[in-house]
Amino acid sequence: MTKFLNILIVDDHPVVREGLRTFLGLAANIKRIWDAETGEQAINLVKHNLQHIDVILMDLVLNGEMTGIEAINHIHRLSPRIPIIVLTSYQNSERVHAAIQAGAKAYLDKSVDPDKLVATIHYVLEEKTASGITLPSNSAGIAGADHVPLTARELEVLKALGQGMSNKEIASHLGIAEKTVKVHMSHIFAKFGVYDRTQALIAASRRGLINP
Repeated sequence: MTKFLNILIVDDHPVVREGLRTFLGLAANIKRIWDAETGEQAINLVKHNLQHIDVILMDLVLNGEMTGIEAINHIHRLSPRIPIIVLTSYQNSERVHAAIQAGAKAYLDKSVDPDKLVATIHYVLEEKTASGITLPSNSAGIAGADHVPLTARELEVLKALGQGMSNKEIASHLGIAEKTVKVHMSHIFAKFGVYDRTQALIAASRRGLINP
C-alpha cells in the first residue's frame, strides 16, 4: 500500500520553494507540502506538525538569524524520526560534515535530477541513510575540525559575534552582505564542529581566539 507523504520545504528563495512545491505536487504519493523561508519558521512548523511531517528539504543559507545547520540541529533534537535532506547550491565538504553531524540524512545539490530527488526522499524514509548521503568528491580529504584554521574574514566575524552582534550588525560592521555573514558563520560552525553561536563562542574562547 502506497504511503502518502507530507513534506516541508525550507528555502529562502520563493522561486525555489514554488518550483519544488509544483514539482512535488505532481507526485502521486504527496499529500501535503509546507514551506518556510527561515529556520525559525521551519522549527515552528515542525513543533505544530510533529506527527505529520514525513521529510524535510533544507537549504543551508536562510533568511533570519538562524543558519540551515542550526535549524537542522534544532529540528533533529525536536524529532529525530523526521529525515532531513540538505538541498543546496553550496557544495562544500565542511558544510556536508556539519550538516550530517547536526542530523541531516542526505546532501544534494540543487541541480539534482528531479527523479534522483524523489528517489532520495524514498531512500531516507526507508532508513537506508548511509548510502543516501551524497558527498562532494573532495570530502574524503577533509581535516578534523581542530586542524582547520579560520580565514581572516571568519575570524573577524567570530570576534564580532563575541561582541554580541547580530548577523545584520556584523554585516554592517564589516561592510558585507548579511547572506555572506551567514556563509562565514556556517563555515565557522563546521570548522569548530558545533551547531550554534553559543557553542562557537565557547569553542573560540577555549582556543584563545576571543576573550572569555
